[in-house]
Amino acid sequence: MHRRHAPLLVVLATTAALLSACAPEPAPGASTPVPSRSETASATPTPASEPHLVVTIDGLELVDGERRESVDFEDGAAVLALLETATGEAPTMAEFEDPPGYETDLVRYEWDGISVVTEEGGEGASSHIAVDAVTAGGVPISSQEGLTIGSTRDEVVAAQGWDVWDEDGDGVAEYLGVGEQEVPGTTSLSRPGETGIRYVMFSLADDVVTTINAPANDFSDL
Repeated sequence: MHRRHAPLLVVLATTAALLSACAPEPAPGASTPVPSRSETASATPTPASEPHLVVTIDGLELVDGERRESVDFEDGAAVLALLETATGEAPTMAEFEDPPGYETDLVRYEWDGISVVTEEGGEGASSHIAVDAVTAGGVPISSQEGLTIGSTRDEVVAAQGWDVWDEDGDGVAEYLGVGEQEVPGTTSLSRPGETGIRYVMFSLADDVVTTINAPANDFSDL
């Protein structure tokens, strides 16, 4: 079983309000996961002609026919702007409740189905997203592999998903990662001496995806 350090994004996935709890203790690493390059389809694939959002390790893409607009998670303002363009709606802004022991200047921007955590306005700041519905502001949203809210554990595993964390210790991970992108200059907290990675994280309940979080990583405590 692959195990990774559980980042702040585990907190995003474990509360209905998002980001209202402390990050869990890391699980010890065992081995390096296999990068995901599958084209596994979800149970309800998005028609190619329908405008839709795609979550990647790096950022978000808005696909509308042959037109594709991509933004990087490192540019919070661009992520917010893309979601406003895609949904045609401005977000609701909510306070970010810092986990115990941490102080941040982060805020949370919310649309129906997706939240973005970044600094106010996102200017010059990175961002993290949490998807909790099949559509984000009415626009279909999925991972690059076609995984959506409601996809099954088997579908995530078929997309080369690997275990991140078994929260209740029953031997079945509630958090799975898909994809692997090394981040030069970082060191994995679960694989001492190895370069850290980013990935997309899927939270499951009863073997069904309930939240998609990105970007997750194995090299930061927060």
